[in-house]
Amino acid sequence: MNKYLALALLFCSYGHAHEPYIAPLSYITTNSQIPVIGAYAEEALNAEHALKQAALTVIQPDQRQLHIQSAGTLKSATVFDLALPQSGTYQLATQVSFPLKYVQHHKEWKMLFDVAADKAGNISERDYVVPSDFKKAPVPVSIQREWSIQSYISKDKSSAFQNKTNAVIQIEFKTHPNDITAQQPVQILIKKSGQALKNAELLVRAQGQTDKQALKVPVATDGSATLTFPNSGQYLVEVSEAFNSTAKPVNQNYTIISLGILPADK
Repeated sequence: MNKYLALALLFCSYGHAHEPYIAPLSYITTNSQIPVIGAYAEEALNAEHALKQAALTVIQPDQRQLHIQSAGTLKSATVFDLALPQSGTYQLATQVSFPLKYVQHHKEWKMLFDVAADKAGNISERDYVVPSDFKKAPVPVSIQREWSIQSYISKDKSSAFQNKTNAVIQIEFKTHPNDITAQQPVQILIKKSGQALKNAELLVRAQGQTDKQALKVPVATDGSATLTFPNSGQYLVEVSEAFNSTAKPVNQNYTIISLGILPADK
């Protein structure tokens, strides 16, 4: 099996339906150290496949930046061992990417995977195309899908921080991410390269939910939106630029943040 076919099958099986994330064992702690889990998962936050060659960027409460290599990679997850020497909030981030090819099919741009027809299934049941869907070999456009995956840990207390990640798409919380409680409306602002993202797509999934179960939250043209988490627990908040199937594809950017939501009466 050639390298691209292996990647294509990987992406079809879990790279597309499975979303990458990082999440600490606890978002609020008094520990002096804590594990952070990174993985791909079809069900939000339920690790299934490890991140490959990922390094964790950590911005400490004093705003100093560190880079941490994984402490070990399992088949199901990548583990980072994070020391917490200071009180306050730590920002965590890493990036993963995947190469994609798009082609036009009936005047719409769709992902192209080099997969045999008998493995792809009926075209009406998938959102990508394979070579056998065409009478003449199509000319593909190559892009990268890039995810910035993030989270926050507060040791002893929450503290103010500056959003210094390298993510192309950034989410600014008007409430501290580690102080959000269930049923409490939270205002956010979504930006791309420092400017309000006009056509943002915002999805929220509770732990265990698939992408098909995601809640789609409306976003105003100024990049503002309101999140309300119905229950306490862990969630993934995902932002991307809405895909235009009639426009020639360019590199795609996603930001996915894991959050720990507190009980409503806390």
